[in-house]
Amino acid sequence: MKNLNQHFVLKPSVIAVALALGTTQFAAAQDGATTSAPQTVFVTGSNIKRTDKEGTAPVSVMSAADIKATGATTVADLMKFVPSMGSDGNQDFGSGSGFAKGAATASLRGMGSSSTLILLNGRRMTPAPYADPNNGNSVIYDLNSIPVAAIERIEVLQDGASAVYGSDAIAGVINFILKQSYQGAEIAARGGANDDGNFRKKGVNGIFGKGDLDADGYTFMITGDLSQRDRTARRDATDIEYDQLRLLNGRYASNYATYVSQYPTYFRETRPGTRNFGVTQATAPTNMQFNLGCPASEQITLGVKDGLNPATTVLMNRTVCNYDTTVFDEAQGWGKDINLLAHGELKLGAGITGFADVGYARNDRQYTGAPISIGTGSVTNFTSAGVATPYQTVLPIGHPDNPFSDSRASVAYRFTGLRGGSASLNEGVRALAGIRGSHFGWDWESALLWNRSERDDTYYGRLYLPVLNTLMTQNRSLAAVAADPNIGHDSTTHNRSQISQWDLKGSTEFGHLGGGAIGVAAGIEVRRETANLNPDPLVASGQIYGLANTILQSGRTVKSAFLEARAPVLKNLEFDFAGRFDKYPNLKTNFVPKVGTKWTISDMFALRGTYAEGFRAPSLNQVVPGGAQFFLSGVWDPKRCAADKQTPLPGGATISDCSMSIAGTGGFNPDLKPEESKTWNVGLIFSPTSSFDVTLDFFHIKRVNEIVLGSEDAALNNEDRFPQNVTRSTTGLLTGANGAPIPGTGQLLMVALPWQNQGMTEQGGVDIEGRYRMKLGEWGSLSHTLRSTYVQTYKIQEYPGDPVHNVAGTYPYYSDRALTTGTAMPRWKSTWVSNWVRGDHNASLSVNYVGPVSLLRRYRGETTYAQPFCAFGAKRDSDAAPDRNTSIPLYEVYYPKCSVKEWVTVGLGYTYTGFKHWTLSGNIQNLFDTKAPYDPLYTASGFNEDLHNPYGRYFNLSARYAF
Repeated sequence: MKNLNQHFVLKPSVIAVALALGTTQFAAAQDGATTSAPQTVFVTGSNIKRTDKEGTAPVSVMSAADIKATGATTVADLMKFVPSMGSDGNQDFGSGSGFAKGAATASLRGMGSSSTLILLNGRRMTPAPYADPNNGNSVIYDLNSIPVAAIERIEVLQDGASAVYGSDAIAGVINFILKQSYQGAEIAARGGANDDGNFRKKGVNGIFGKGDLDADGYTFMITGDLSQRDRTARRDATDIEYDQLRLLNGRYASNYATYVSQYPTYFRETRPGTRNFGVTQATAPTNMQFNLGCPASEQITLGVKDGLNPATTVLMNRTVCNYDTTVFDEAQGWGKDINLLAHGELKLGAGITGFADVGYARNDRQYTGAPISIGTGSVTNFTSAGVATPYQTVLPIGHPDNPFSDSRASVAYRFTGLRGGSASLNEGVRALAGIRGSHFGWDWESALLWNRSERDDTYYGRLYLPVLNTLMTQNRSLAAVAADPNIGHDSTTHNRSQISQWDLKGSTEFGHLGGGAIGVAAGIEVRRETANLNPDPLVASGQIYGLANTILQSGRTVKSAFLEARAPVLKNLEFDFAGRFDKYPNLKTNFVPKVGTKWTISDMFALRGTYAEGFRAPSLNQVVPGGAQFFLSGVWDPKRCAADKQTPLPGGATISDCSMSIAGTGGFNPDLKPEESKTWNVGLIFSPTSSFDVTLDFFHIKRVNEIVLGSEDAALNNEDRFPQNVTRSTTGLLTGANGAPIPGTGQLLMVALPWQNQGMTEQGGVDIEGRYRMKLGEWGSLSHTLRSTYVQTYKIQEYPGDPVHNVAGTYPYYSDRALTTGTAMPRWKSTWVSNWVRGDHNASLSVNYVGPVSLLRRYRGETTYAQPFCAFGAKRDSDAAPDRNTSIPLYEVYYPKCSVKEWVTVGLGYTYTGFKHWTLSGNIQNLFDTKAPYDPLYTASGFNEDLHNPYGRYFNLSARYAF
């Protein structure tokens, strides 16, 4: 498990927090001990050098050894060992869909990827070229571009840091510090799989370095890493509550998957001219016919055994051709990663040193998926500027695929001759060159950074509308259209993002206070950000069936300046001050401050605290035209459906107008203001002996003016005021009582949802860390480390004036059904690590705990239920509201506490260095094969991918040889 701690060194006059090997430790000065002059260093969260590595704000450090002890082979997996990490990051598992597919992100405090700044060697990474409209994902820093093998250590600042680093640092900063100095060469190989042989991963890496900067005047090193992961089918990922997933959700209940296959299913039009082909239990026997041309081995008569609900299904006792789509479902998609990194430094004379970094990363992902199908409903087709003509299969009487002699028909059909699935290829290049030196009492550094990320997304086997439409325009048969060589198109988007940055910073000391010299740092930064998201030309022109565009062509220049000061007013009392100005185009200059203090009361007790204000500037896709298009379902059209959302209005509306599937787009808003935050931390450090210490850091963060997508309901209710946000068909208008068409009542096609400032999120709790060290004489040493985060409050307010409730320990949008946002927030997340070292032997035992997440419904806006009730399961007379989710009727039978259960896993690791040049390691994650808890919200996978994993007992082996 992770070893993420602060290392506190208690001196006679002042606490110095040293971050060595990621442990939390006070080493009390011993009488008669000899000490060397303290060395000044930079620490994440400040640009002022200091003798003690930790200042007023806690910085948690994970060393290379700590990383190895976790057994994690990717940075995304590694982040799950950080208790303060939220459950709303992007997980790079097997999903080949979504706006952020192929990316893995981090979210401190559950505040989102866009509020967690990722640094590489203390400088920004370029955001990945995505335009994700989901809240908290407007800026995506892809962790897949960072190889675990190249990391020297990770510093996590769990405190607002906008005053030091600028935008995106509201929740904190994660600084990945890569290896930069090495002499010699080594090569290593690794491999891992679970006890079923699934989720296989393997990799090799090497490093070569030469030169010592002090002795030789130069140093150079290069490292490379190649890794691959194998595909694992979802039905083979059985280290979850697999039996309950089958029983409660009907997943994998039998070999039945779907009746939509290359053998069409035919649907009769309910009434002439309505284009409605829906069926009920009463009409299905006559209005829904199956083509049973498949082999007998593929035919199946459906029933309860196949997971069907007799009360609602229209398939009971029907014989169909089964098409097994589950073979395409993935728990882990295939992937290959290549990373090359080089670093060099050279003394140039006159006290100046030059340095340079070059890096290349390539992340290739392949996702399997079932071949594309068509159904009976109307499907939105997009152009780069909006929507194209929707597609709906309507076969006239006499069509070769219409079995009904007196009615029009539609079909459900799968194009099995086309490849399904998708691919994502991300490539990044990073180059840095700079100089640093010490002159006139200042330590200074200046550098140029260029970082580009390119991403190609491919969707295989999409339908080309000019050919598909011939099914109706030329009365071609389904077989003829499916056999047409031009029916399929592999759609590829080309996307690029880039930052170019110049910075200059320096620090010095002057004067003298009671505790020492005053430290000052200042700097300036100019950064150019660009994003170019280019859709497939055929999608952009509206010629591809049911595929949306992501479009953006924009850039901006950001100018910043910062100032910091450290004032040791007494030997045991220190104050820190920081402020930063940032100027974004079309926004007023933003200033955010930060203050901190540390008071060493005695050799065994100290207090520290910070107050910070933060901001996050709107991302490019939120303030300029473009962004992502997407699909909306269940949309109520108030101009064609009554207020009860069930009754079509007279004059030509249909029931489909009460629950429509339409297009949506994230409308830009140039008037957006930055998100703002206020954060405070108060910490106490207690170290009664040199071998035992405990730290408690109480935190509170409140973010306001949150930038979120507007809702479709708001856009439609305000259509008369803002008609540009609603696109309707110009035909099929409703008619009034006089028979005249009513303007502006055509069928709803698309709604623009402009970004807006409206929300608030508040969170508070405590980070607890403790460590106990033992010396065992000839048996070596033993250490124990506990790290834990407890969330006391988690409050969300979507609109000003909304009531606010504490939803910590729950799924917010089930605890309060008036909410539509929020992330699963267990109250407790903890890790325990015991490490034994003796000579060539190093063994570790770890325990990881994730607390339960309640699914009880307690509120609905201003209403507080006297008796909370479960969000899932069969309805009860005691339910305080009538809209319980009954899709899993047996849920409360198996989960009477109505919660996602806690998860406790144990890890074991061992490293041996007794063979010359060799280091051999083994690690077992989840030693007791504890299943990932069942989560009813994840109907496909059965578990929460952000809190848990489906690996089960997992083995890692590695061998390293140093030349």
